[in-house]
Amino acid sequence: MIARFNLYDFIANLIPGAVFLWALEWMGRLVGWSSPFPLSGQLAETSLLVALSYVTGLMLQAVSERFTQQKVLLRLWNGFPSARWLLPDDPRLSGGYKKRVLDLIAERFKVPTAPEIPDGTTAEQERELRLKKNQELFYLCYNYVDNLSPRPQIFNAQYGLFRCLFTLFAVLCALAIVVGLWNVVAQPTKQWAFLVTPFIFAFLGWLSYERCKKRADDFAKSVYDLFLSGAAVKPST
Repeated sequence: MIARFNLYDFIANLIPGAVFLWALEWMGRLVGWSSPFPLSGQLAETSLLVALSYVTGLMLQAVSERFTQQKVLLRLWNGFPSARWLLPDDPRLSGGYKKRVLDLIAERFKVPTAPEIPDGTTAEQERELRLKKNQELFYLCYNYVDNLSPRPQIFNAQYGLFRCLFTLFAVLCALAIVVGLWNVVAQPTKQWAFLVTPFIFAFLGWLSYERCKKRADDFAKSVYDLFLSGAAVKPST
């Protein structure tokens, strides 16, 4: 199991890195820049490309986690689904479902499921405290069901992949706009077709965002479903 997920993580980093390097070289040729690592199909150069793609993918993952997730996704989603769905006013899960989850968490882990709300707390601050508490409860559930099914790990890994692809295509879209405008100014009669490229990258970015959102939802729902079903057969600790 561990080896399989390590392989998946490797591929999830390798694919965005390879696509980014290929697109960067392709756009670089349009402005007269050539890659310092030309490929001739030899084993040594191919191995170098794989290594560079993997390292580039790791850097893209870091950017996607630090900026795309924190600055874009969480603001668009108003918090992680795993935390937001347990809010009293969130309609995604039924009231009965949320009550069963929270009651079972309190029973299994012997922890309070409601946050401590200081006097004078604003509605926005209270929501943030509830989101933080709910995310802590979710991690308890996630660790509890870790060995019951591989589905949460798969969904979480795919979420990371699509989040990285969303970041990748956003960066490439911005680069394509710059390179396209440069080509139009430098060669007015040529490269007009290249102006279509940003729209292609923007569309791919939108698709990646949609899959990223879907996998984030799938991850949260699979953990709660497994927790409800697994806690019935797994002895309490």
